[in-house]
Amino acid sequence: MLGLFRKSEPEKKAHDWYHAATPEDRQEYDAFGPWVYEIAKESEMPSRFRSAYAQHRDARFLLKIPVHGDRRVMRPGMDLYVAVLAIGENGVSIYRLVENRIISDECFWDGVAAIRNGSDLLQGTLSLLLTSGSEIKLAFNNVSKRLMEDASDFVRSRCAGPAQMPRLPTTVPNIAITDNFFRAMFLMAQGRGPTPIAAVHFEPPGNRCLDRDGRRRMTTGLLLLLAPDELIIINRDQPTRRYLQDSYSALTTCVPLARVAGYDFREAAPGGTRPRFHELLLRLGAQDLLLSCLAVPETVLARLDDLALPRIGSKNRDEPLRISSGIDWSSA
Repeated sequence: MLGLFRKSEPEKKAHDWYHAATPEDRQEYDAFGPWVYEIAKESEMPSRFRSAYAQHRDARFLLKIPVHGDRRVMRPGMDLYVAVLAIGENGVSIYRLVENRIISDECFWDGVAAIRNGSDLLQGTLSLLLTSGSEIKLAFNNVSKRLMEDASDFVRSRCAGPAQMPRLPTTVPNIAITDNFFRAMFLMAQGRGPTPIAAVHFEPPGNRCLDRDGRRRMTTGLLLLLAPDELIIINRDQPTRRYLQDSYSALTTCVPLARVAGYDFREAAPGGTRPRFHELLLRLGAQDLLLSCLAVPETVLARLDDLALPRIGSKNRDEPLRISSGIDWSSA
C-alpha cells in the first residue's frame, strides 16, 4: 500500500541538441539540404574548408557540395559538406573531405582537355577530362543543375582558345533531329553557347546493332554539334542498351578544338545482319576520347581534316579505349 503513495521519479529531459549547438552551426544546419550553395562570405565556408577561403574569396564560382545523407540523422556541427569547388580566372581548385582530412587538387586551363556534364535522374555530374589522361569528376544533386551548368560554361569559355573555324561550314547537311530528347538537348546547347552551333551528325535511338563484343543490342542515339571552337557530343553515356532496358542518362561532352592533337577513324567490319559501330578516336594530349558511330560522321571528319590534324594510330585497337577514371569527387 505504501508504494501507491510513493513519488515517481522525474523523467529525464531530452537533450536539446539543436539549441546546444553554436549559432553558426545552427545556421549551417538550417540551410542544409541537397543544394549546392555559392559561398559569398567567410562565415558561409564550411569550417573544415575555411583555411582555403582567403585564397579563393574572389573566385568566379566558390561552391560547397553537400554530403549524401538523410537530413533526419544530421546534426549541427557535423560535416555537412563533402567538397568545395573554386573556379577562378586561372583554373580550378577542388577541396574534399576524405577520412577526416582535407585533400586538394588544382588544374590550370591548359590542362583541361574536355568538359562533360552528365545527368541520370536526380544524379548530376561535372567532369573535367585532363590532358594528363585522368578525369576529375564531381557528383551533385540535380536540383542544382542550373548552377553547375553555369560553372561548366565558365570553364568552357576559358578552355576554348581561339576559334578554330572562322565560321560554321556552309556545306553542313540539313539534319532533322527526329527524337524529342535529342531535339531538347540541341535547343539547350544552342541557348547556352555564345557562338552559333550547327547539328552535323544525328543517329536516332532504337536501331538494332551489335556492340563491340558482338552482342545484339539497341542503339541509344548520338548527336554531334559543331561550333567555331568546339565539338559537342551528346549521347546517353553508353552507345547501346539491351532490348526494353530503360535509359535515363544524358551526357554532353564539350571538346575544345584547340585541344585536339590528332584523330583516328576505324570503320566497322562489313557483313552481318546487324550493323556494328565505327569508331572515332580523338587524342587530347594523353587523353583518348572514343566515340562510337553507327554511320560515318563525314562532316566532323572533314572539319578535322580542315584543321590539318594528323591521323594517328590508336592504342590497342582490339580492346575498347576507355578514359581513365582518375579522381572521383563524389557527393549527393
